[in-house]
Amino acid sequence: MRRLVIRLLTTVQLTRLTMAFGAVSDLWFVILLARALDPEGPLSAPRHALPEALGAGAIVAVGLFAFGASLNDLLDSRHDTAFSPDRPIPAGRIKASQAVIVTIGSLLAAMVAAVFFGEAGLLLAALVAAGILFYNAAGKHIPAIGLVAIGAIHATHMFIPEPGLAFTLPVWLVATHVTGLALAIYVIEEKRPALTRRSVAALVLGYLALSSLLLGLGAWRAGAGGLWPEGRSLAGLAWPALAVVAFVAVARRKSAGVSGRVAAEKLHRYGAMWQSLYGAAWLAALGLDAPAIWLGLFAVAGFASMTIIKEINGATGRPVTFRG
Repeated sequence: MRRLVIRLLTTVQLTRLTMAFGAVSDLWFVILLARALDPEGPLSAPRHALPEALGAGAIVAVGLFAFGASLNDLLDSRHDTAFSPDRPIPAGRIKASQAVIVTIGSLLAAMVAAVFFGEAGLLLAALVAAGILFYNAAGKHIPAIGLVAIGAIHATHMFIPEPGLAFTLPVWLVATHVTGLALAIYVIEEKRPALTRRSVAALVLGYLALSSLLLGLGAWRAGAGGLWPEGRSLAGLAWPALAVVAFVAVARRKSAGVSGRVAAEKLHRYGAMWQSLYGAAWLAALGLDAPAIWLGLFAVAGFASMTIIKEINGATGRPVTFRG
């Protein structure tokens, strides 16, 4: 029994499943939003019942997340042997061949589930997978490109359930959140190559281009209604603004007085989980109280699960580490 538990925990560590709640909530948010704003849309059709849509979204999100995390460990196994020997592969808790199976299996599961969202959803899922491959193979070694690529990957990921989504402000916020978070972690961990003035300028230009694309797409799709859904009070923007302020406060508190690596780990964990709260905040902003409460409870469950998994891994003497 103990060996089975350790194997399960090793798989969780390899795939960073404790941080997949944010990815799942991003897709669930889009599904709930699309059904509320467009009752006649494809996600609201009888053949796409809510439990089925949420189930497909969860499989797509977890599959792509696990694909990216395990692929990262496979490609960095030699580096981890020297600098992170507690990771599953260099520690010998999982063989490289088994990690390959997890990586390919996760991707296949995500692709199969993406079929539920039609050809466009499947194509976007394939683009996300290609982006993950590019980032892990090359992008993360070029910060000016890789950090913006992280935002673009998350943004594309959110369009999978509803490729025609017009309300792109939440997508832009998530892209901004993960890009800023990745930049903070890069600086705190003093990763190489170091950021230069030229790379920072390229990073800013890349982020502005991505923001213009996302916000411009929303304005174009929404037409006369603009970026904000017609008939909804702008006062609701206080909810996502409060979520942003709360994250900044929590991030500063959790990263104060600890080493760079520990601070980066905390930022990575809480940053990934905070996406669930962003989704709940946007639903509340639009007056969709029931979905907002539901997604908020999911966020609470995610934070609780993250804490429990950390405690269990600590009890086994195999602490989890998180690295982007």
